[in-house]
Amino acid sequence: MTNQTEYDDTESDTEWWENLSEYFEQRIISSVILFIGILGFMGNGIVLWFLCFCIKRNSFTVYILNLAVADIGVLITMTIFFAVGSASSMFIYVELIIFTYSTSQFLLTVISIDRCVCVLFPIWHRLHRPSHLSTIVCAVIWVLSFLLNGTHYILLKTEILGNDHHLMFYQFFVNALLCVPLMIVSTLTLFIKVCFKSQQRQRGRLLTAILLTLLFFLLFAFPLNASYLVFTLYTNSLASPMRYGLLCASLNSSINPFIYFLVGRKKSQSRESMKAMLWRILEAEEGHREGEQISIQTQL
Repeated sequence: MTNQTEYDDTESDTEWWENLSEYFEQRIISSVILFIGILGFMGNGIVLWFLCFCIKRNSFTVYILNLAVADIGVLITMTIFFAVGSASSMFIYVELIIFTYSTSQFLLTVISIDRCVCVLFPIWHRLHRPSHLSTIVCAVIWVLSFLLNGTHYILLKTEILGNDHHLMFYQFFVNALLCVPLMIVSTLTLFIKVCFKSQQRQRGRLLTAILLTLLFFLLFAFPLNASYLVFTLYTNSLASPMRYGLLCASLNSSINPFIYFLVGRKKSQSRESMKAMLWRILEAEEGHREGEQISIQTQL
């Protein structure tokens, strides 16, 4: 009897320490996500402001603008959820996070494909690419992401297929199966272009920024897909992997503006406006297009 009592006390103490450890882990990760979310919101907000009101828009900046909007959506939803969210409202916040997260993932995939086509087939990209293609593609991506998440939300709320949270598994599976391979190929292609074939400094800035964005995506955004797969296969292991997946997703949505500003910064100038840094990257696209147009006219 005494041994059994001691065993129960030991088990109770172990469970108490595990709960306490999990509580502090949750508090620390939530605080870090809130801090990262505030910084990322400010960075993406600055990029969004410049692209909307201060910098001339072109076909490529439309992608960057929509990517900033999607990342802001991820960060706002995540920040509100970890600041004031409750268990009863968790599902709607998760749906909004996945909606904006998937949109960001699709946009990055399209950006990577567009840059690869641009560097591999520059003349074809200049002559045959419709002027409003980027706007149309971005609109299709937003609608597609909304339909995927909206359908999942309606099915769960109406319980047409039962209360099965595993339905979202297929969206993560499609994201990983479709986006990740395309991004890996695009990242390798741009890496070769930047390291071995890029000769113009300004052109190299744009490719370097996109390459770093893709690399950080592969590093930070993939864990959220993986954590949900863990949840699907082992439902008892949801909390910890999902927390770290959301932490990585917040880093991924926050880091892009800092990449733009760091790559666009001139080392010789210690004080420079953020608008000038961002413009230095984006003007490479305009300069490249003008150079291609002159070259094409010369050939004709």
